[in-house]
Amino acid sequence: MSSDIPFAKLGIPLEMEARLKRDAPLKVRRAIAKGQVPVSPSAQLGALYVLATDPEERVASDARHTLKDLPTKQVLNNLSMKTHPKVLEFLTEFRDADPALDERIGMMRTANNRTLERIARRASKGLSELLSRNHERLLMSPSVYVSMHANPDCPDSAVARAESFLRMQGSLPKVPEVRPFLQSVSDDEFVGVDGLEDSPASSPAVDPLAPAPPGQGGGVDLMAEIEAALRGEVSPTLVRRQEEALKMFDLGQFDEKDDSFGTDGFSFDFNDVNDNFTFDLTKDHSGANAEEKGDIRVSIEQQIKDMSVGQKIKLAYLGNKECRSHLIRDRNRIVAGAVVKSGRLTDQEVANYAGNKNLDSDVIREIASNREWIRKYPVKVALVNNPKTPVSQTVSLVSQLQKKDLMMLTRNRNVPSVVNEAASRLFRTKYRKN
Repeated sequence: MSSDIPFAKLGIPLEMEARLKRDAPLKVRRAIAKGQVPVSPSAQLGALYVLATDPEERVASDARHTLKDLPTKQVLNNLSMKTHPKVLEFLTEFRDADPALDERIGMMRTANNRTLERIARRASKGLSELLSRNHERLLMSPSVYVSMHANPDCPDSAVARAESFLRMQGSLPKVPEVRPFLQSVSDDEFVGVDGLEDSPASSPAVDPLAPAPPGQGGGVDLMAEIEAALRGEVSPTLVRRQEEALKMFDLGQFDEKDDSFGTDGFSFDFNDVNDNFTFDLTKDHSGANAEEKGDIRVSIEQQIKDMSVGQKIKLAYLGNKECRSHLIRDRNRIVAGAVVKSGRLTDQEVANYAGNKNLDSDVIREIASNREWIRKYPVKVALVNNPKTPVSQTVSLVSQLQKKDLMMLTRNRNVPSVVNEAASRLFRTKYRKN
C-alpha cells in the first residue's frame, strides 16, 4: 500500500508521489515504468523501484525491466549515499554483472549485507583488494569475507589481509580450511602408485590401466598420471576432482538470474535488514525532560554495551544524537570514525567534537579534512584550539580567525608552539602595525 512506501527515503519529491501511488492512473504508472516520462536523476532509481513493487503486474514488469536495462553510465550518475539499500540490492541481483557498478556499490556503506556478499563473490582482483582494506565494511558484514574466500578471482593476499583484520577484531567467521575452488581429494582418498602397491590383500585385484567401472568416475588412469608427470603438468585426477568439488559447492545464492524476477531469495519490499534497531536508538529525543533523557542515556548505554563492533558502526550511521555522543567515545577508532561520517550530525555536534581534546586524533583529523564542516566558523575555532588537530591544517585556519579568537589563541599554551607562534605573528601584523 502507498502508505507503506518510504518516498522520502527513496529520494522521491512530494510532487511526484501522487503519480507513483497505487491509486494513480494506470497509464501514468506504466508510462513512468517504461521510462517514457522524464524523471529527475536523483529520483529515477527510487521511482522505478516503487513501481517494481506495484500490485499491477504489467506496471511491475515494465519497471523491473527498465531498471534492469538502464545504461550503466546512467545508473552510476544516479547513485548516491541516499539511494535506498533495496535499490542497490536490486541492481546487483538482476542486472548483468558490471565491474564499474560493482565497485561503486561495493564501496557504499549503505549497501546491505546481501548486496555486498554477492559483489564479493564475483569481485575482480582489484575490487577484492579494495574490499579487504574496507575495515568498516568487513566489521559491519563479516560475511563478505566468506564470499571473498569462495571467490576464485580474489587473491590469497586479499583473503589473508581481511582474515588478519577480522581475527584481530574478534569477528572472523568460520570458513572451510581450504578455499572451496581449491578443495581436492584428501590424502586418504587419493590413490597413487604407492597406494596401489600397499592395498590390503583382501582387496580385489584392480588393473590400474583399465578404465573406471561405469558410474565410478573416481578411478585413477595411471598412464595419464605418468604422462602428465613427465610433461610437468597437474595430475588429471586432481583436476577432475577439483571440478567435482566445485560442482558440489553450493553457489545457488550467487547464480545468475533469468528474466523471472522475485526468485532466489530477493524480496520486492522496502525493508532493509540492516536497520534492525529499536525506536529509542534511532528517534531523536529533543523534547524529553532531563529525567527522561537520563533514563534514555542509561538504556542506550546498556544496549550499546552488548553490541558487536559491526553493529556499533551501523548504529553510528543510523542512530540518534544520544547514540552518537556515546559512540564517539568508543575505544575502537573505527566506530568513533563512523560517527563523524554520519549524515545526521548537526553543526553543533561537529563543533563540540572538534574541540574535544579527549577524542581519538583520527576523529579530529576526519573533521578537519571535511570541507563542508571547516566552512563553519565555530568548527574552525574549535579545531585551532585542539592540540590533536594536525598542525598543517591548524595553521591554514589561523588566518581565518576573527580578532578576539586570534588573540585568545595567542594565549593558549595547550596548542603546539608553532601554532601559537603563527597566531602571535599574525596578530601583530594585522592589529599592531603602529
